[in-house]
Amino acid sequence: MKSVPLYKSFAFISYSHKDMAVAKWLQRRLESFKLPSEIHNDIESGCKYLRPIFRDQSDLSTGVLSNELHKHLEQSKYLIIICSKHSAKSKWVSNEARAFMEMGRLNRIIPFIIPDGDIPEQELFPVFLQKYFNENPDKELLGVNIGEIGKEKAVIRVVACMLNVSFDSLWQRHLRHKRIKALTTSLTMSMTLFIIYMLAIPIRVSINVGLQKTHLPIADNVVLNVDGGEYTAPADNPQFDRISIPGYKRFSDISISAHAKFFQKIDTMVKTGFGLNRNININLSRDNTFSVFAGNVYDSEMNPLEGVEVSIINQTFRTDADGAFRITVPLPEQRQELPITLVKEGFQTVKRLDEVPCSELKYIMYKR
Repeated sequence: MKSVPLYKSFAFISYSHKDMAVAKWLQRRLESFKLPSEIHNDIESGCKYLRPIFRDQSDLSTGVLSNELHKHLEQSKYLIIICSKHSAKSKWVSNEARAFMEMGRLNRIIPFIIPDGDIPEQELFPVFLQKYFNENPDKELLGVNIGEIGKEKAVIRVVACMLNVSFDSLWQRHLRHKRIKALTTSLTMSMTLFIIYMLAIPIRVSINVGLQKTHLPIADNVVLNVDGGEYTAPADNPQFDRISIPGYKRFSDISISAHAKFFQKIDTMVKTGFGLNRNININLSRDNTFSVFAGNVYDSEMNPLEGVEVSIINQTFRTDADGAFRITVPLPEQRQELPITLVKEGFQTVKRLDEVPCSELKYIMYKR
């Protein structure tokens, strides 16, 4: 069972307000640093990040340290002092360093040094620390010099000091995570750009309409409707090339319908696919325009004739009590015109050599 945390803040950042930009940057970087699991499981708070990092935002440069700030110093495990030519002159920073040292925590002060020309590092420390080290030459406080190792390493070195772990191991881990993050970012950006690229480029759809082969006439044109757009092509070559479909419909279905005179209309949904081009074949079958011969047979007084043998090619049908007949001709035998023969005993045979298929045929037979 973990004990109640002694400190409310991982660190207190002390700085001259002329160095506010650096202080804000450092606070942001420290608080966003994710701790290794083997470390955050061991620390008192169990926190996965170095949060919170306290940064005084009051605009004071002189005066006695307030009770509130003194309380924040007590509740902070480390004191990070941004050492610069500005903080070296700041009584406020010097007072914060003094208060922290008087708490017996000299070894928990981390100087974050911003070099300035040839000024020695120690002269960038706040006045109180300069005086202390002059009086105690055997004491030494190693700082993190941002000018010598750069911003990135400087942040990791501060973290290593706060966690009391090896800088090298923490730095190598940081580099590994950085490489993984860069790779992940690169892959994500590549995938995003690829998807945007694909969605921006239209799909070119080519559709070939196959018409069922027969000895029957065909219409002049085939009409195609693709995703709301209408296209026409001659029936002797019903090929529709490079119809443009918006790229954002690449992963969805599009509606396609095709129709032509004497053929059954077809309605379907087709997936456009992933690529830039899509070839689609559609086959239209014949309708029953030329397949049905139906009607009635009457005598000269327009009375229905029952039992009349109605023959078309090799099919025969006898009329019913209403004189009605119906013959369906198989597709291979269908023609635009076919001969029809009507035979009934006691009546003159009727032969029509050019009868057009129809469902409302009417015939009159005369007695001999």
